[in-house]
Amino acid sequence: MISFITATDWTIRALELVAVLFIVITFSQHRLALFFGGKQNLKSKSDHLLHSSFIAAFTVMVFHAVSSSLADHIITLEMEKMMLRQFFYFTMFSCSIVFVVTLFALHALRRCTFSPAARVCLYLAIIQALVQLTQFVMRGMLDNSSLSPAYKISVVTLNVISLAVISIYPIKKLITTKNEEVA
Repeated sequence: MISFITATDWTIRALELVAVLFIVITFSQHRLALFFGGKQNLKSKSDHLLHSSFIAAFTVMVFHAVSSSLADHIITLEMEKMMLRQFFYFTMFSCSIVFVVTLFALHALRRCTFSPAARVCLYLAIIQALVQLTQFVMRGMLDNSSLSPAYKISVVTLNVISLAVISIYPIKKLITTKNEEVA
């Protein structure tokens, strides 16, 4: 089961990178604005959608990579078992909360409206934080592993859904572009 989760994690990370790169390459004329732009680059509703989708995809990619690497590092620490569990689940909970704050902050900094993808990513991160907090209490405080299988499945499922959500905008743009070329 662990090798499946590890393989799934790396696959999701690679596909998140592909989604971000696709947005950057497809909208190469907006490349600098996507990374460094502000309100002056947001002239239309489609600009807001592009920037918000990019912010969501980039933030998901970065936080998934950071939290996965952090989790891998934490489990190698030499600590008492219960303290390690508490530290691990609290850190994962904190990563989810920091993701939510970062997503809000980047949208506020750009003065960009939230795209449907960014909103769904936000909701998924809140669900992820609740799952992490539940596991912190169950496994870290009560030493009860009864929810561990559900925890593992929900974390993978939430990451797959996040990948699907950030991939919708680039896929729609690709299909639209192909249809315009055919017509």
